[in-house]
Amino acid sequence: MTGVYPRGPIKPKLLIVDDVELNRAILSELFCGEYDVLEAENGKKAIEILEIYADSLAVILLDIVMPVMDGFGVLREMVKRHWSGRIPVVMITAETSDSVMQKGYEMGAADIISKPFNPNIIRQRISNIIEQYTYKLHLEKLVAEQTETLRRQSQKLRENSAQMIDTLSAIIEFKNTESVQHIANIRTITRMLLNQLKKRHEEYGLTDEMVENISEAAAMHDIGKIAIPDQILNKPGKLTPEEFEVMKTHTVKGCEILEKLVSVQSLTYYDYCYEICRHHHERWDGKGYPDGLVGDETPIWAQAVSLADVYDALSSKRVYKEAYSSDTAVQMILNGECGVFNPVLLECFLEIVSTFKDGIDQAQMEREQQKNRPQEAKEEHLQEASDLKMQEGDLSYRTLRLLELERQKYRVMSELSGEILFEYEIKTDKLVFSEKYQTLTGNDLIIKNLTQAITDPEYIRPKDLVRLREKISGITSSSPACKLEMEINLEGNGFEWYEVYLYPIWDAGYDVECLGYIGKLINIEEQKRMNLKLQKEADSDPLTGVLNRKAIQEQISKILSDGKTRHAALCFIDIDNFKSVNDDFGHLFGDNVLKHVVSVLLSNSRNTDLVGRIGGDEFVIFLRDISSDEALEKKLQSICDHLSRNCDGCQLSGSLGVSRYPEDGDDYGTLLHKADQALYLSKRLGKNGYQIYHDDCGRFPFQTMLSGVDEYVE
Repeated sequence: MTGVYPRGPIKPKLLIVDDVELNRAILSELFCGEYDVLEAENGKKAIEILEIYADSLAVILLDIVMPVMDGFGVLREMVKRHWSGRIPVVMITAETSDSVMQKGYEMGAADIISKPFNPNIIRQRISNIIEQYTYKLHLEKLVAEQTETLRRQSQKLRENSAQMIDTLSAIIEFKNTESVQHIANIRTITRMLLNQLKKRHEEYGLTDEMVENISEAAAMHDIGKIAIPDQILNKPGKLTPEEFEVMKTHTVKGCEILEKLVSVQSLTYYDYCYEICRHHHERWDGKGYPDGLVGDETPIWAQAVSLADVYDALSSKRVYKEAYSSDTAVQMILNGECGVFNPVLLECFLEIVSTFKDGIDQAQMEREQQKNRPQEAKEEHLQEASDLKMQEGDLSYRTLRLLELERQKYRVMSELSGEILFEYEIKTDKLVFSEKYQTLTGNDLIIKNLTQAITDPEYIRPKDLVRLREKISGITSSSPACKLEMEINLEGNGFEWYEVYLYPIWDAGYDVECLGYIGKLINIEEQKRMNLKLQKEADSDPLTGVLNRKAIQEQISKILSDGKTRHAALCFIDIDNFKSVNDDFGHLFGDNVLKHVVSVLLSNSRNTDLVGRIGGDEFVIFLRDISSDEALEKKLQSICDHLSRNCDGCQLSGSLGVSRYPEDGDDYGTLLHKADQALYLSKRLGKNGYQIYHDDCGRFPFQTMLSGVDEYVE
């Protein structure tokens, strides 16, 4: 632009340092209307730009993870070259661990903003940071100018005093992220409290002029917080004992600042400012700080500000807590949770606390009426122009090109992965699939009214829909990942197993809100079948195909523990004289006999029953929901009759021992042990029959019928 005269005021310069061009483009779109935007793709390039523009930069927006030189490297170089403290640095990063944030603040970052961010909020925070640093660098000059004005224009003493106080108070407000209303509220509540005290207790000698001066001076109560490190002042959680000791020094630090403002020490309310600043954390019982004053050793105006400060802090939202109701705040004060206060002052406080809100609203209205109307119109016009720039139609060609490149990358990665990707928007209740979905199903990529659509049992099984909703309800910003397996009739050819991944998309504003979800579907039907096959092989007896010893114990134990079965029976079967079968006919024949036995047991059991082989010629049947002893005995006799038949020239028979649930036990080990005792009695009574467990079974000499392994405790 050499030789071209700029039109209008020169914009302040803003430097964006990020290795991702799309990120730089988006930030540039946000700030190009108000700032002359400079860009650097790494830390080394940023230092080169700083060497040229260090004196004219208003703020630096700095990423952490970058090639060549990262964000921390830039901060170190700024400290080395004495740029730190002169130019505010705001770190914008996805790295939000406590260690990273602490390191950033320790190295001089003024603020750290997490990605993704809310555009309107980041603009306001950047504006606040710039204004804070402007006040910080020019504070003494502003105070001196206001003091000179006060001396030359005594008739405007109060107006100029208020302006100076607002200036100092604004520094605290911009440095401390507490509500900007806090200082205004302290003035109003202090004024109302002192007026009530003046009316009820003349012994304090308060006048209207004193009340007004004290109320104005109340705004200076936390001026010492300028000297408190940001990471302590704005910490969202509870302070450590060491951090609290640092925080307590703001009373003394505030007095040190006031002592250096020589030009204001002649003002009538300077003593009020000093005493309020130092003593507003003292308590009636002497347990306050910094001096531990007792009772009226603390000036009454400092006591009033102390009570106003505590009430407003309790009833307002803070970074470390939500706002309490007025009634709760009052009760906490009366309970002594915030220290002990002057009983006389508390009496006045209780008489007027219900009017505080109206008083604060009235004071706010009066302040609004005093604002400069032309300036308001100008700011409104600038805001409208800035908002228009945020519309998609006004995005620069560069940003649109980069966004289109990102969309192309997304499509290619979706195709290469072979997975079905999707995006769901809560506001529109619309689900959008990747092109892979259309290729597989031939359906449209968009499903409207998804909340209603997925209730169709032809699409998702109802039990899986319940599980999905439970998973989604458990998603939080601190635990965002969601993964589950469910059956979906995606292609219309029947249900298949899919692995579903869901990740929330958050609106990164002050009120965190879930805008929708992105995710993917992975068909795991073949994997499921293979797993089921392997599981079945692991659970099956290799000779007979029924459940093996371990599997039947696990499955029976699971059934007994779920509490859904009311009555059942565990039947322990042993083939009579099976050793002689093997000896006389051979082991291959014996194997065929065992297979025949299994076919008999299966033919006498239902789909809900369980059949397993737990030893050489020992079997178990778990009969569920047996309605009566008569039905049980009928079933047992049928099994005995079918076993007592000729098998290829070999006469077979079997003995059965039975225990009942819950009469004889409520766990697998107990039931099997008692069935074993009943089986032993059945053998003693002549074999080829059954015996249901009763108390006499335990009185006979007993030898377990289990072969090989006789432990059956779960």
